[in-house]
Amino acid sequence: MVLSIRVHPALLSADSVSDEATPEPRACLVHPRLALALLDYRSDSDSDDGNDDIDCAADEDTCLWWDDWPPDFDGTGLFQRLEEMEAAETGDGDARDAPALPIFRFDVREVLNEVEAVVGNRVVDIPNVGKGANYFGMHLRLADDRNILARLARVDVNRLEYDDSGRMDELIAQQIADVQFEGAVYDLLRNHPDVVAAKLLHARPPEYKPELIRSSRDVRGRALFVFERMEGSNTVWPDLVEQRADLLKQCARIRASLFLLSIPDDFLRTWITRRPHFPAKHLPASLEITPTRDFALSLMLAKVEECIPDEGEQLPDAASWNSEPQIVSTRAVHTKSLLRRLIPLCLPQGDELYRLVLEHGDFGLHNMSIREDTAAVTSVYDWDSHILPALLSNPQLAIYVDLQLDDDCNPVISRAWNGITEEQRAEQMEYSRLYYQALDACQPRYLPVLRAGKDARHIWAALVSWASSEEDHEIYFCRLGEWANERLLGIGAL
Repeated sequence: MVLSIRVHPALLSADSVSDEATPEPRACLVHPRLALALLDYRSDSDSDDGNDDIDCAADEDTCLWWDDWPPDFDGTGLFQRLEEMEAAETGDGDARDAPALPIFRFDVREVLNEVEAVVGNRVVDIPNVGKGANYFGMHLRLADDRNILARLARVDVNRLEYDDSGRMDELIAQQIADVQFEGAVYDLLRNHPDVVAAKLLHARPPEYKPELIRSSRDVRGRALFVFERMEGSNTVWPDLVEQRADLLKQCARIRASLFLLSIPDDFLRTWITRRPHFPAKHLPASLEITPTRDFALSLMLAKVEECIPDEGEQLPDAASWNSEPQIVSTRAVHTKSLLRRLIPLCLPQGDELYRLVLEHGDFGLHNMSIREDTAAVTSVYDWDSHILPALLSNPQLAIYVDLQLDDDCNPVISRAWNGITEEQRAEQMEYSRLYYQALDACQPRYLPVLRAGKDARHIWAALVSWASSEEDHEIYFCRLGEWANERLLGIGAL
């Protein structure tokens, strides 16, 4: 039976190519450190560039500092328009009939040339193009009938404007490291088919060329990934209840397999300290990275220092990119002291709790290719991941809502859409219970590890979430401090 597919607005992919109508955009997934530079960067994609027949993205589109894509254009006929334009430019066609391309600040032909060099074959069609939070996705068909997917970053690092050259260098370095890391993850998972990672053909980080003029349509300042295109599309949610249950069980098996993955030592040494959540500047260079309680303790205390400096000092830019710089208050410092007392008390003994695990970072249907006829997951992509001790792991799954665990590791939901009814909420709760039951069945050790470290996981999640919070720091950390105070009282430590 062919299933009918419904796509909820909450499921807009970060890197999708879909035949569905474009839903309302999801919140933009911008790393806070990159957002600092992007505040001074504005897309000129809605300028008049001759595309009178294409409606360009309006101001309410997500993250105006990223290049936009016309909201009502799915790429249909793009390759034909490209060939007609090139024929006119070479004198083989009528320049008056050559259509302008709805591409705003990069040269499509340059993208195709780079892809063709990678795959060793000629692109003969672009059936579909989509825009996610971070990347354009281009479905490309080759002359040998292969189908591939090219992901091109919406941000060109050579167009960023920032008056602090040191900060700019840091931003560019992080962008490059992010692409290199994601490429390394795909290589690592190539030998672990149970994780169903996308099949990477090519990963090229952005190249910073400050000598380029800002009007250049060069694409080297944009990260590029090339993948085998797997059957299916993202955000598939079947109508049949049985198919939904099977899809959730597949996601649970993938998540359990990722939890069990043994990370090679060389991968750990190369990458764990270079991921955004890792407080490398607040850890001694001599600290040995080991799957132990001592390492987890040092990691969490360093994260507290990173998020809450001493009183009177300025908060890290990453925590205040959307406002004026904030100065650490007395109440925030009090929270810091409470956390430093609580953390050693909430890290239990047991080697299994501290095994280092690879996290996806944004695990959900929006980052999966799923067959529409069978609801089978064919690939998982967009690994915005990091490496953590097991008890800090987060098995959350995004469907219509986020399927999460509360502080006591009971299934709950979050990020429910506006206007959700009680009946709909109950339905989503049932999906959360089903997912975590399946996860427990696939890997019975996973949830007990999370329960053992529930307070540590609460603290870690709060510290990591602070980097993207729009709340005043005093309110945010006061609330965290009240929670920490209650926990200390509960265990008789106050």
